[in-house]
Amino acid sequence: MGEALLIGGAIFFGGIITGLIKSHPFYKYETQKFKNSYQAKLWKILLTKYSEDEAYWISRALTDYIYDFSKRLYEDVHIERYIRDALQERKDLYKYQIVAPQALCEQLVLRAVELKVHPKLFFKHMRELFGDHLVPMGKLTPKSIQSMPGAVTYYLELVKLPLSAKQMTNFIDMNNQ
Repeated sequence: MGEALLIGGAIFFGGIITGLIKSHPFYKYETQKFKNSYQAKLWKILLTKYSEDEAYWISRALTDYIYDFSKRLYEDVHIERYIRDALQERKDLYKYQIVAPQALCEQLVLRAVELKVHPKLFFKHMRELFGDHLVPMGKLTPKSIQSMPGAVTYYLELVKLPLSAKQMTNFIDMNNQ
């Protein structure tokens, strides 16, 4: 009888713990798979410059920045410790070509739809990423985004940016190096 109570209690508490884990922002969203893939690839690249621990936390900080639209979905002491290094690495992300700019743009639109990101925050963040040569905007925006469910507002935000021929050429040149 006591064994049954012990096993039942373990199953009960296991269910509670599993529910708490699934509610954590790190596991909660369908688009987390894009974020995890990006972080794993970036981590491998950063291993050439940093120790294993440093590379991991810097890659997490950069991936959080990109996929969570510059806002933190959760706090992590380890990431906070490496923010300065992450900011230095941010300017070189386009050189690593982890994900093609058009694919990253599509992933971020799907993520924005899922996270229900305000269009102004989305536009501001995407503008920063455009400045870092990571995602296309303006006339370079992938047309495929238009047909994504719930993405029309985000597509219109991306397309409305007026780009000069020089800016478009610069973006294309930076991504073809």
